[in-house]
Amino acid sequence: MRKVVVFSFAAAILFSGCSTLSQSDVFDSMNLMTSSKGSGELTWIKSAKEEEAVRSEVERLLKEPLSEENAVRITLINNRALQQTYEQIGISQSDLVQAGLMSNPLLGYSIGRGGGIRQSGVTLELAFLDLLWIPLRRELGGLALEETKLSVGDAVLQTLRDAKKRYIDARVAEESVRLNDDVLKSHEVSLQLATRQYTAGNLSKRDVLKIQDEYAHARLESIRLNRESAIAREALNKLLGIYGEQTYYTLSKEPITLGNQPRENGALERIALEHRLDFASAQKRVEYAAKEAGYSEKTALLDEVSVELGSEKSTGESRINTIGVKIPIPIFDMGQGRLSRTQSLYNQSVQNLVSLAVNIRSEVREAYATARYNYEMASEYQDSIAINRDILEQTQLYYNGMLDGIYELLFDQRRYRDTKIESLKAIGEYQKAQADLIYTLGGENNATQR
Repeated sequence: MRKVVVFSFAAAILFSGCSTLSQSDVFDSMNLMTSSKGSGELTWIKSAKEEEAVRSEVERLLKEPLSEENAVRITLINNRALQQTYEQIGISQSDLVQAGLMSNPLLGYSIGRGGGIRQSGVTLELAFLDLLWIPLRRELGGLALEETKLSVGDAVLQTLRDAKKRYIDARVAEESVRLNDDVLKSHEVSLQLATRQYTAGNLSKRDVLKIQDEYAHARLESIRLNRESAIAREALNKLLGIYGEQTYYTLSKEPITLGNQPRENGALERIALEHRLDFASAQKRVEYAAKEAGYSEKTALLDEVSVELGSEKSTGESRINTIGVKIPIPIFDMGQGRLSRTQSLYNQSVQNLVSLAVNIRSEVREAYATARYNYEMASEYQDSIAINRDILEQTQLYYNGMLDGIYELLFDQRRYRDTKIESLKAIGEYQKAQADLIYTLGGENNATQR
């Protein structure tokens, strides 16, 4: 029995020394995985030095007009909700380390006196069967860590998608304000001219009131568009994780263009199921639940077997050394509750996987349809802009020839502006639909190489 005990201690030391992936190793693996899907290099802020490096990088990127690429970059390194998600890797990796450790041996000491006799005893208790369960626990911990890595990777891709969409909203809103400001200035000049003409008796009061009404509409539209721009910009600021003077950045003035039409492909659903990280994470959850159910079945009756060493000495007597085994008697608790629970968890994970597969397939079809029809709407607006530009040019000619009044000219200017703003919003909606489609297909490469 002493040899058994010695072996137990040796094996405990051996298992405790088994190497596991560090938190940095797991994060780097996740970083490589998401980078291949379009995220770029990620940073996990875990020290003051890393915090300072991120702050410097953010300030450098904000000094120049903010592009979509740099907005995504700032979000992925500075968004604190995402940084919080990274800590799940640390938690799962710590659980894996813990799974590879044996329970600490229990050391007991007792002393007693009576009838002139003094008795003392020392005991050492070791959970012997931990040696058998450690490999199983480590396997479960490894599956849980892999599931966490995939889940965190999916959170990265979701954040990337959201950063693109919030940036598009901010750009479209700001450009809409600029378009409206051009028309507002024209209305203001026209109102000043109309007021002078009315004072000189060359314009009726009715016409002046119409022009005033157009100017009021333009001002109200300016207030509404500025409000939308402020809201869109703050939504972007939240994702960027910035505040204070950092929010005084300027957005890029690059033209907002429609881009390419989404390509139809009958294999989109298959591509999504092969590359979506949330689906891969759900698959790992099923594998974990199956292993957990098997682990519970194996340990149902003998999960707390322990070896006990004892040494007792009474006054005037020789020391007595003992060795024993403690085995639970399965009379009341035969593990039926744990077995039933793990089986239900397994069934639940399987149903969740099936449900997720159905939802992903639907998301793919919806995302493609949304992108396709948004593209068609944006294309139609391009034609509508051309028509309204021609109408405005004709009205300008009529106005110059005194065949139309200034009110008709202002009305057509407003309609032309409204069409351009609606076209701009339609392009933005298409670009956001493209961001959704890219995420739905599991990343940038899967969306472009299909």
